[in-house]
Amino acid sequence: MKQLIFLFSLISILFSCKTIEPVVPETQLEEVPEISHRESTLSLPIKIDLQPYLTLTEKSLPKTFTGKEENCEGVSYSYKFTREPIQFDGKGEYLSYDVDGKYLLYLNYCPDCTTLFDSKGSCVIPRIYASCGVGEPMRRVSVAYTTRFKISPDFKFKTSTQLTKFQTIDPCEITVFNYNATDKLRKEVTTVLNDLEKVIDEQIASINIRSDIEEVWKMLASPTSLGKYGYFTAYPKAVSLSDVRFDKKVAYVDLSLTFTPQISTHKPEMVVPKLPNLSEHKTHKGFNIDVDIVAGYDSLSSILTSELKGKSVTIKNNEVIFTGIEIQGAANKQLNLKVDFQGKRRGTIYLVGTPVFDSTAQKIYFPDLTFDLKTKDALLKSAKWMFNSKITNMMREYAIFDLTPHLDEMKSMVQKEMNRELTEGVKLNGKVKDLKLVGIYPQLNQLIIRINTTGDLKLSM
Repeated sequence: MKQLIFLFSLISILFSCKTIEPVVPETQLEEVPEISHRESTLSLPIKIDLQPYLTLTEKSLPKTFTGKEENCEGVSYSYKFTREPIQFDGKGEYLSYDVDGKYLLYLNYCPDCTTLFDSKGSCVIPRIYASCGVGEPMRRVSVAYTTRFKISPDFKFKTSTQLTKFQTIDPCEITVFNYNATDKLRKEVTTVLNDLEKVIDEQIASINIRSDIEEVWKMLASPTSLGKYGYFTAYPKAVSLSDVRFDKKVAYVDLSLTFTPQISTHKPEMVVPKLPNLSEHKTHKGFNIDVDIVAGYDSLSSILTSELKGKSVTIKNNEVIFTGIEIQGAANKQLNLKVDFQGKRRGTIYLVGTPVFDSTAQKIYFPDLTFDLKTKDALLKSAKWMFNSKITNMMREYAIFDLTPHLDEMKSMVQKEMNRELTEGVKLNGKVKDLKLVGIYPQLNQLIIRINTTGDLKLSM
């Protein structure tokens, strides 16, 4: 801004002779072309702590199961199965859980039945009774399941669970009537655990990631204050999710977002589009975002005026006080600047120049900065010496604006917004690797400054 003050200080030499009021330049001489927008992408790795869901699942499942089968002839039995706490463990695309348990078994055996005296049948000889795990330590069994997860387009978990292990650590063999109860036990316990499998699938399917993603979606669609730089809005378009990956009791999934972000000096109206169903997932790394800063000329004029109003320079013992600067719009991709001053003389001059940027140095400058034609006509009558090429070169040299400090400040603000808690239990964590200017587009009523930022962002919940 000091360079800009110096620039206009040189111009103020014109006004030591008399007041100059040139004709206001035209502001639109050709149609402003539409600016093309490159959709930005963001890959957001999401970390989901499954422990609360798994704990709820564990508590909701019964711990004791009983059953029986009564036959007149052959083997009859009743059993009691008690499970231990379920041990969950995830690896790759599978979530496994082990269920250790203990059982006791009552059995009786009748080799032959008759219905002569009882329509239900009665054993022709006294039944033979036996048991396993009764009056002794209960017999042990170990069972394991594996569940594979998919996420449907409507954000729901779809599971496929299979029994992968059934091991009777303590077999039940009844020697008194030569009967091995292990197979019967396997059938009964497997039936029970298959019912558990359905309950576990239902519990996992109840995990509501849609509401959490809707919070992120709403946040991106909501204007976020960037202080003096205005408001950031992402304008999200599409979302996709990768397959689920597991590491112990933590699930990982990559969320990809497509959006067209914008920074505006005026707070835009908040319009939150409905969260669409998931689109086909494409792998991205980190984020690569083009952000358009839409700066209204009235806002820019206010900033310039606040910086320069009341500032003064003394030229040949004459004080020149700046009272205002107004950007009046674009013409042929050039900006028109109106500069008001007072002091010994009062007046207005107009400058015109094409803003260009140096992508390496991150600077904006005006290589063709000069007086407007009508201002030149007015000056030729009283200050022809001002058109000396040395002075013009100095004006161009000092009209160079280094954006690096502003971009660094904006980078810090963006990084702060990327590291915060969105809602209870949902946290963002990110790092901005680079933030730089990539283009400027003068419009009739606003200046669009395009910046590009890259980095990484993660979501934990």
